[in-house]
Amino acid sequence: MVFIGLLLWIAFLFVAMVLFGIIWTVSKIVLWLMDLKPLLSGPINRLNAPSRPPVRQRPNMPQVPAPRIIAQAPGRPTAETHGASDIWPKWTASYRQYVNQEKSLWQEQFDALNFRD
Repeated sequence: MVFIGLLLWIAFLFVAMVLFGIIWTVSKIVLWLMDLKPLLSGPINRLNAPSRPPVRQRPNMPQVPAPRIIAQAPGRPTAETHGASDIWPKWTASYRQYVNQEKSLWQEQFDALNFRD
């Protein structure tokens, strides 16, 4: 009984999907034909047309504010700037030590897997 209800529900959803697909396709075709209507009405009268094509206006774009420059206190060193090729951050000594400890731990665990008695 439940199986039949499930099949009926799936059939209903499939029929609804097909109907909405047909409606969507017909509406797209109608909109496409409405766009073609000026082309089907006949040739454009070239005598009344403007002599040169209209110039497209540039949209008004908001002005981007200039970046603020923060004044450095005298006597304080400025931060080093990174070039475009310098993608990775600088590794500090403590981070390098942490990475080396992790690598050695992983290596010890890997060696323990290969060790046979």
